[in-house]
Amino acid sequence: MSFSILCRALGGFLIAVFYSIPSHAQVSSYYPFFLKDSTQVNALAKTVSGSVDASYSMPLKIKGDYRKHFNALKENAVEEVADLVKYTALLDTVLDPFLQKTFRRLQATEPLAKNSRLIVTRSYIDNAFATGDGTVFINAGLIASLRNEDQLAFVIAHELAHGIMNHVQKNISNYLGSLYDKDLQAEYSKIIKNGYNTNKRVKALLMKVSSNNLYHRRKDESAADSMAFYILKRAGYDPAEAYNALKIFDLDPLASSSVFEKQAEFFSCIENWKRTPENTSAKSIFNVKAEVVDTPDSLKTHPDCKVRMAAVRNLLLETGRDTTAELLVSNDPGFKKVKILAQYEAAQAMFDNEYFDKSLYTALCGLDPDNESPYLKSIAILSLLQLKSYMQGHKYSEAVSNSSDHNPKDVNNFVEFLNALSLSDFKKLKESFDKRYGESKAKDEFSLMASFSRAHIDNNSQAAGILTSEYRKLYPSGRFIGLLKSFNYIKSKK
Repeated sequence: MSFSILCRALGGFLIAVFYSIPSHAQVSSYYPFFLKDSTQVNALAKTVSGSVDASYSMPLKIKGDYRKHFNALKENAVEEVADLVKYTALLDTVLDPFLQKTFRRLQATEPLAKNSRLIVTRSYIDNAFATGDGTVFINAGLIASLRNEDQLAFVIAHELAHGIMNHVQKNISNYLGSLYDKDLQAEYSKIIKNGYNTNKRVKALLMKVSSNNLYHRRKDESAADSMAFYILKRAGYDPAEAYNALKIFDLDPLASSSVFEKQAEFFSCIENWKRTPENTSAKSIFNVKAEVVDTPDSLKTHPDCKVRMAAVRNLLLETGRDTTAELLVSNDPGFKKVKILAQYEAAQAMFDNEYFDKSLYTALCGLDPDNESPYLKSIAILSLLQLKSYMQGHKYSEAVSNSSDHNPKDVNNFVEFLNALSLSDFKKLKESFDKRYGESKAKDEFSLMASFSRAHIDNNSQAAGILTSEYRKLYPSGRFIGLLKSFNYIKSKK
């Protein structure tokens, strides 16, 4: 691949900008949170996992098999929650305090939520969920997709509602109850004894069980939306933004890429991949076509967003609300900052989890010619370094995805571009990137590691060694010590 072709290809990606991301100038010096002392997060993990453990109540008068299955589910949930808090909880000084403030404002209006808590995570996946004890988790990836604090409040209130209505415990009981239902057991035994077309009939039976359980979950989502609407209203937030939040989750990801992810679920909403993009110009939020109140039963995990939007629309009409504002952009500088920082945290989570194609794509989409974000510049170069390293180690397929029908066109173009690279191309890409943006003038951990990455990409081991020594002197317990060890610039102690 020639240098000119590389520059044209890269240039096409560099001008891509997240449609929902405002100017980065106000947080140009911000970097993702790095946990230096695990004492606080370990204590939080112990508290939350203990709370989840206590929230699982063993149903009375149950069979031994049921009891064993229940205990296995409980043990797994406790372990997963503990790990989730330990390895992803954000205890920073910007994102977490802002969201905790929103959470406390909602909590103050609902007595049944007084024992709930909020955990903000660095995960890039657009998701929020509640555990059986009322703990609400919200990921940085979801925060970055929202437009204002009112929408953020709706997401939190929705998950609070799941905890208040004890949906987790009920769903576990429904699931286990279906597995040990006498009629189900009898039908299963009959299928096995008959011996004819066994696999197909057993599959049909299990699909029937799944459909019944998922129907209960769909009802739970609608109930949580309804309760969240009134929590939102009592707390003084705009309940119309519940509708607008659901509309964001309903956007067709194939029409425009904002995050390099299949994103089959946005806040428990199933995407309709063949949906025709709607005109998003300002109009009444009630003028949405094909908003049916009911749909045929299916095996979808949650109801379509349009069904939920229609239910919220009815609540707004009942309370005498109407508005022509749609997908509002916040004028609150505090939320704008939170939104940008959430994107940074999500990008860092991609990098830390070795999704280097995703972290590179995210950084490039966040950059523009006037952007002076040293973080985005640094994580782009660091991602290039790792991609080159994986190619040298014959593990490139582990670091770069393949194109997919579930991706937007520009994402597929990007991964196809990455898959066509050779080792010699990485130096040219680095030079093209630096020509467009220049090296960061910041003196910080990320910028220093970006300089190391440039030296290593150029195969300048002497310069890389000098930068390693400087890094170790300034950041003896820094976040990139492990990376330097992996490149053999620091010898691991045996």
